[in-house]
Amino acid sequence: MALSILLLGVVGVYAVFAVGLVNHKRAVDNTTAGVMAGSIFDDIAANYDTYYYDRNGNGRPDLSEDANANGVDDWFEPDSTGRFRHPIPRRRGYRYEIRYERGIDVPQELFVTVKIFWEAQGSERAESFHRTVFIKNLEAIDG
Repeated sequence: MALSILLLGVVGVYAVFAVGLVNHKRAVDNTTAGVMAGSIFDDIAANYDTYYYDRNGNGRPDLSEDANANGVDDWFEPDSTGRFRHPIPRRRGYRYEIRYERGIDVPQELFVTVKIFWEAQGSERAESFHRTVFIKNLEAIDG
């Protein structure tokens, strides 16, 4: 009798432990996505003219588009040596999309949306982050 009561207690603790592990992984993924989005926003502000410009005006960075139509954004594709072409923020297991909207009254104002994707429990998860980024000399960059 005592052994069965002990067994019920151990099974209950194990179930709570398993739920805790799943919630911990979810919290780590959400935190990683938030930190990564912050890095991307900072990188856009610092390197807009080098890596993140949108000269064709479609709301996406030109270098991120899928020029060869293989389903992978170009800046996540390694070259023939296995190295990535552009030094943008990245983390294994995560990918992202960037969308821009220009400010109507202030042309240097970009409303940026970064959507981070990752795999969790057999399905793709995503989280969106928004920030306004001001780009110096945007008119000169747009040229």
